[in-house]
Amino acid sequence: MDPIKEVENLTKEIHDAIAIRGRSVFGRYPLLFSSLATFGFVATIYGFERVLDQIPLLRENPTIILLVGILILALTGTLYRRLEK
Repeated sequence: MDPIKEVENLTKEIHDAIAIRGRSVFGRYPLLFSSLATFGFVATIYGFERVLDQIPLLRENPTIILLVGILILALTGTLYRRLEK
């Protein structure tokens, strides 16, 4: 067999082997990382809710939380539009 062809075949085999191992961890285990990200998000929201629930003013007046949330969204939207220009 032609030595150049052998080197090309060997190079292709090495490239293919590295391509399989070179994929990102997320690409190899998408379900695991999606589950971990979902759990992290839910745990953060739940923890934030529990912290807010310990503040008597906010526990008794959830409208305050709603208004503050809407205000923060409006401010960040305005800031985003200004920074985008």
